[in-house]
Amino acid sequence: MLEFIDLTTISIALMIIGAIGIVLLQKPLDKVIMVSVLEAGLFLAIVSFRYLDVAFLTAFLDPLSIIVFLFALIKINEVRKSQLNDYSTVPKMLKSTENREKNSEGDK
Repeated sequence: MLEFIDLTTISIALMIIGAIGIVLLQKPLDKVIMVSVLEAGLFLAIVSFRYLDVAFLTAFLDPLSIIVFLFALIKINEVRKSQLNDYSTVPKMLKSTENREKNSEGDK
């Protein structure tokens, strides 16, 4: 059955689909799915070239890289939300700097 399936072609197709999906998709969670597809293609390519020790290491480290990627996405969302809250206080900050400038001009 596996004689009819060329693993290198499938792995290259998965890597190309994953890479294109990462570039074109907008939502971060969709990008995580595409990274998983790309990593599956990479894993298949490593196995098809019979580097089984590298395949073992890849199978061990790929889930860890996805977890780190998810932590990065969570941190980016937190930073974006905090910046949105900070920008809501910009008019207040501008008024306070204007008051400081007026006070410093009055002292002269």
